Amino acid sequence: MSAQNEQENKGDKAPQAAAKLPGFAMVALILGVFMAILDTSIVNVAIPKMMSVFGVNQSQIEWVVTAYALVSGALVPATGFLGDRFGYKKMYVISLAIFTIGSGLCGIAWSNNAMIVFRIVQAVGGGAMMPISMAMILRMIPVERRGIAMGMFGIAIMFAPATGPTLSGYIVEYLDWRLIFTINVPIGILDLFLSAAFLREFKSEVKRRFDLAGFLTSSLGLASLLYGVGLVSEKGWTDHEVLAFVLTGLVSLIAFITIELHVKDPLLDLSLMKNWTFTLTVSISSLVTVIMMGVLFLLPIFLQSVSGLSAVQTGLLLLPQALMSGFMMPIAGALYDKIGAKAIAVIGMLITAYALYLTSQLSMETSHGTIIFWMCLRAAGMGLMMMPMQTAGMSTVPMDKVGQGTALSNTIRQVSGAFGIAWLSMLFTDRRNFHSASYAEQLNMFSTSVTDQINRLQNSFVALGQSASQARASALSYVAGQVQIEATITALDDVFILTAALSLVALALSLLIKEKKRKGEPGMPMMGE
Repeated sequence: MSAQNEQENKGDKAPQAAAKLPGFAMVALILGVFMAILDTSIVNVAIPKMMSVFGVNQSQIEWVVTAYALVSGALVPATGFLGDRFGYKKMYVISLAIFTIGSGLCGIAWSNNAMIVFRIVQAVGGGAMMPISMAMILRMIPVERRGIAMGMFGIAIMFAPATGPTLSGYIVEYLDWRLIFTINVPIGILDLFLSAAFLREFKSEVKRRFDLAGFLTSSLGLASLLYGVGLVSEKGWTDHEVLAFVLTGLVSLIAFITIELHVKDPLLDLSLMKNWTFTLTVSISSLVTVIMMGVLFLLPIFLQSVSGLSAVQTGLLLLPQALMSGFMMPIAGALYDKIGAKAIAVIGMLITAYALYLTSQLSMETSHGTIIFWMCLRAAGMGLMMMPMQTAGMSTVPMDKVGQGTALSNTIRQVSGAFGIAWLSMLFTDRRNFHSASYAEQLNMFSTSVTDQINRLQNSFVALGQSASQARASALSYVAGQVQIEATITALDDVFILTAALSLVALALSLLIKEKKRKGEPGMPMMGE
């Protein structure tokens, strides 16, 4: 048999092998990405405990969270080059090993500074796994089966951040807080064996030079921008530190774009943005990320600050929506393989918009069961459309640029998610201040109904043993507290209305997707181990 015939046979076997989902290979990729994404949210609940153990204040301990986000975000643009140059399996295994080692080191950290250093080690591995694993799936699986494959992969993306607070809350309250890190070690070791045994290697035949200038400007730009935007909810957009970091980030990213458009071997191939479907789906996915992250960030404010639930109770209340999103992912993937992305996206965004409109009716009288239903409905809508949208865009990217495509799309979504949280949290604060001032003005102290209510409250406090002056102060303090609670709830309702409107914008953009029937396009033939 000639060498050409042998190559053709190998080429025939690759699509046939990919026709069925490679089960253990998918498990290896999903497991690693789930751990990496989980560690972006699981630490938050343990922050007070770590402050006590390490004897540090809030601003010092926040670097445990911030360092992970900045390092993982800054590394994403380089993942396409690393995978193409050294092989995707090799880079995934190395990333997984670094993440596992970093997790073990975090579990034995003896001080806050040590924890920050070890979180950086953990982020070096965790930040690379997401785009690398997505690129591997797109290369392994033929077009007609990518929907279900990406649907399974999406379980990690949607399920992990939602379950992080629940799992962390349980561990911190009932077990040892260090388990939130050390639990990754045995799982990571198991995943290393699975990856070594079942993943196949493939890399680009074209050798590119490493774009050092692009890497330095993108890393500085993303890290500065993400850090500056992360400070917005605390300090506002006009703060000098926020402005300095945001401007540094923007200038660096402008320099990065300029370099990428002129260098021979760019770190990220920005010409992919000329692909209408790819750009449109990335834009829609970024908008949906803003909606998702904003809701996950703001709803616990109501549950903990207004309803008075503990972190564990809040996590348990949010758990059903995580289960719903995980349940919808493979269903959405199977539907994508049959009917494409447009119809699924439209239905998903309609459900999401309706669920967020219902959530804008939130009040003190809203039962926990009703909140769970609203959140599950929203999760069903978003779970229905998220991965089909990403799959539709990436399926239009040439196979030799898949690595760069996943790196570019993940970078854009990460930045949009950070901006979304900052923007929505700032909007929430502004609306709360507005409603607080408005309600205070309505409390006319010369009004008979207002004075009667305050007098009744004062008498109640007197009956509890307070003096007349103390009871008067307690009554006024209670009324002021009620004003703040009402202002908080109304501000949240305003934000939910806005996110419902953003869902309709995403729906309108989804109608612009142009789909054409493709059949049988296989993944890239895999190289022998």
